[in-house]
Amino acid sequence: MAAKKALISDIHGNLEALEAVLTSISEQAIDEVWCLGDIVGYGCDAISCTDLVRHNCSRTLMGNHDWALLNSPVGFNSLATAMIYKTKEWMRITDESTEEDKERWNFLSQLPLSAESDGMFLVHASPRAELSEYILPSDVAHDPGKFEEMFSMIDHLCVVGHSHVPCCITEDLELSGPRGGGAVIELDGRKRIINIGSVGQPRDGDNRACFVVFEDDIVRYNRVPYNYRRTMEKIRKLGDEYQMLGYRLGLGR
Repeated sequence: MAAKKALISDIHGNLEALEAVLTSISEQAIDEVWCLGDIVGYGCDAISCTDLVRHNCSRTLMGNHDWALLNSPVGFNSLATAMIYKTKEWMRITDESTEEDKERWNFLSQLPLSAESDGMFLVHASPRAELSEYILPSDVAHDPGKFEEMFSMIDHLCVVGHSHVPCCITEDLELSGPRGGGAVIELDGRKRIINIGSVGQPRDGDNRACFVVFEDDIVRYNRVPYNYRRTMEKIRKLGDEYQMLGYRLGLGR
């Protein structure tokens, strides 16, 4: 029997959501936890979230916000840019940094852009553009042509995050995913792109944290409630210009 794996993505400095998800994972006898990136950005607890991922995930990829923290927020909107620079203040290495601070920064700086394991191609955003291309359910109707090249680049399964909207798309453009809760997908040999949604900032109208569990030929979406009001309060204390980042957590948008 293959290992039972939990895949998480797009934590975005949301400690309350990540802790709730890790608690749920611990209750399910999971063998491995993999993270598809964007540990930081948007939220206030980048340091704690990075440490939890370091210590709980056996495989972690680079996300676009992680890359922006290490480099610069190219192409980000003003609010996302502001939070990246705020996170740089919290995490930058100085003469007063501890060894743990340096290890944390080195962990982020060494994250790969993609990986292949157990018949899956893992990437934060898309096989065509590892850090930047969004894969959304609406693409099936509005931009079906984008998938021809994507599916030509994968052998079986491609697992992504980045858009914060969970869905599963087959090579013949059949669309499925969670509606109002969890969903179970039975793998049948067709190529699939599976978007696992977001732990820390869901954008599908459901404000609960989202992650998936792979077990044999079954993919199960999990939705986990968490204390988003506590997360919102932390963001509120940063200043008026950051309020939208907290407000959207309640909406799941």
